[in-house]
Amino acid sequence: MSEGLAKALERRAAGIGLMIEGIFDCTPGAMLATDRGNVWINVGAWQRDFSVAISQPGVEWARGGTEDVEQALRAVAAWQEGEPLDDFVSEFPFMEPGRLAHAFLEGRVAEAQWQDLLASEYHTGGQRLLVSLAPFDELRSFYPEISYGDLRFTMPPPLRDERLFRFRRDGPGFRVEECGPEPREYSLDTLDEVARHVVEFFASG
Repeated sequence: MSEGLAKALERRAAGIGLMIEGIFDCTPGAMLATDRGNVWINVGAWQRDFSVAISQPGVEWARGGTEDVEQALRAVAAWQEGEPLDDFVSEFPFMEPGRLAHAFLEGRVAEAQWQDLLASEYHTGGQRLLVSLAPFDELRSFYPEISYGDLRFTMPPPLRDERLFRFRRDGPGFRVEECGPEPREYSLDTLDEVARHVVEFFASG
């Protein structure tokens, strides 16, 4: 029986003096759980390229790839040992910080997400709804996400829980879905009503 990727990586790491324990095989590739999120390691299907992705719920810390498996393993070990993000991407130039990684560290991930989505060139129905809600300052503390015609709000990471407020245009008004301990669906007529219900929904939790 052939050796799995996780065992092969652990053995290679030990061969260069690194102690990386706890890697397990998953689909695709292998994964290591750390105090700062999960690290996924995968091997390219058509060429010998090792990809590394580091994330936790709500934020992708870093992602990159290299043909040098030892460098990939050194990056994994450095992250597991707690190397700060800026030092990490400086030491391992093939790794790039996630889009919201610095904003997450600075406690402004909701603000950064609003800025990115408002500036998006993909003017879907959901993005147009977000533009329409931009003047409502009371919504800026919530974390927006767009899916085609839908606009969703959650609490920003790391405060995110199972609550989700989703809505879309429905004729002249809006169709709303509240997901949480007491899910419900209903219709609203105006954006002012939508904004008020978003605030009330998260305040009730």
